Amino acid sequence: MCVKDKRCHVWVSLESLGIPIQGCLRDPSWLRDPRIVPCDHSIFNPSVYIDLPTLKLTCLKTVSHGKFGYIDLALYETKTERKEVYVKRPIMAGKSLLVEACIQRCVGEYLPLAGFPMGAPQITRIFRLHDGSICFAMEPIEGAITMDHYLDTLTPQMAQHTIVSCLFEMCSMMWHLSTMVGINHRDLKPSNFLIVKHDQPLRKIITIQNDILEIETSYSLTLIDFGFSCVGTLDSHTSIISLSSIYRKQDPCPKDGRDLYLFLGLLYIDYYDLLTVDLRKLFEQWLEVPGSNLCRFMRKHRDKREAKEWLYFIAGDENIKEYRSCPVRIIRDLHQIQL
Repeated sequence: MCVKDKRCHVWVSLESLGIPIQGCLRDPSWLRDPRIVPCDHSIFNPSVYIDLPTLKLTCLKTVSHGKFGYIDLALYETKTERKEVYVKRPIMAGKSLLVEACIQRCVGEYLPLAGFPMGAPQITRIFRLHDGSICFAMEPIEGAITMDHYLDTLTPQMAQHTIVSCLFEMCSMMWHLSTMVGINHRDLKPSNFLIVKHDQPLRKIITIQNDILEIETSYSLTLIDFGFSCVGTLDSHTSIISLSSIYRKQDPCPKDGRDLYLFLGLLYIDYYDLLTVDLRKLFEQWLEVPGSNLCRFMRKHRDKREAKEWLYFIAGDENIKEYRSCPVRIIRDLHQIQL
């Protein structure tokens, strides 16, 4: 058993998940052997992912799927509790989501320390199926909806107010993950943020670089889907873990402002008509890349999909080490507008 290295900000323990191992993600060699994850898949009922005398995990239905994974609603039963959880499992048989689960667990443990108790869904179990796939179960976020679906229900005025309010919290979250931990999400789109609206506004203290800000917000945010994420060194920005083949292994990690660049660009494409003139100008300043007329291209191009592909291309450009959408700049610029 490893002893926790206090110098490692991406230390992960899997002991509470039924796997007696822990280690630092800056040296992920301890995760390479899939046999560390037990297989308790039912022989007789494929829908029973874990079949133990003390624990049963049963798939109820598949609620969504993308190019790389399924999300199932499942029933988690022990001798003392019975609850519904979500399960993420890979599309391809035999693929492992172990490293992704570890990154999500790391984010879920670090962000509460930075003031974001709902930063990422809590992992409840990591398990292996008979086909060799490694999956994980996670707690649902009560009352949550993806940000894109939430924005679609709002009036233009409420939508832009929500965007600005959430950007303060989001900037602090991304600054902590990139600058203090060395993690980039690399797929930060509105559908990968869960939002919970509270009945009464909350006062929150957020920190970013040397600034401490007190904000009042009606929202709490949760990051989901870490399947594209990377973990890198804080000094040389060398990628150590790089999930997904969309980004090259040589892509520096972390990149300051990369995640917010993607998020702002995708908002700009899909919600341009909801933004005030002042907010549009700010978005265009944050998204400016030397030698690129990307904002003009995104406004005029009829095929939104192609515009979004360009965003990911620029986010993965190995020659770009930081973006004008860095959290510190966005926070300071937001103080200049009044909504």
